[in-house]
Amino acid sequence: MQPTNTLRFESFSDGVFAIAVTLLALELRVPYLQNGSWRLSLQGLIPLVPSLLTFVLSFLAIAIFWVNHHQLTQTITTINRRRILWLNMLLLLFVTLIPFVTQTMSVNAPAPVAVSMYAFVLFGASASFSLLRYWVHKAAGASMVFMNRSFVGPTIYFFAILAPMFFVPLAYVLLAIPPLFYFLPKSSVSL
Repeated sequence: MQPTNTLRFESFSDGVFAIAVTLLALELRVPYLQNGSWRLSLQGLIPLVPSLLTFVLSFLAIAIFWVNHHQLTQTITTINRRRILWLNMLLLLFVTLIPFVTQTMSVNAPAPVAVSMYAFVLFGASASFSLLRYWVHKAAGASMVFMNRSFVGPTIYFFAILAPMFFVPLAYVLLAIPPLFYFLPKSSVSL
């Protein structure tokens, strides 16, 4: 296989991330608010809270995947492994599904199947990114790839897939942990 230019690899990926964020934003609906009454207007906004929280969670997830992908691509000069290209495509598949499961969960909250679908897509994206990261570092000649933090997202998302079978609010809590974990300083969490 001929080495692939990283600019092409990164540009295509950036385009997919941008489209996913755009599709996510297009699903936001303008609410109808009662004219003249603050109380009625605010009551009209209450049903939108789950959708807005899901949107923010999804936007953060896509942003974190994009930032990590951007940082990962800065470590390579050429891509000469098909495995890396296909793992990247797998990651992008899951990223493009995020707007769909976000809308599904927003419309069907708190349906356990919708929440599990959402968690499954985030699990797939997180696991595929972890695999991509591992193989990019291996292809670059790293003899040892430290993956401790890379297991946090897939592990928590896996439990978030199962949680709605027992208690839907637990799944929401689990889904919020990986983005919060991402913003912790690396030195404060030793795994």
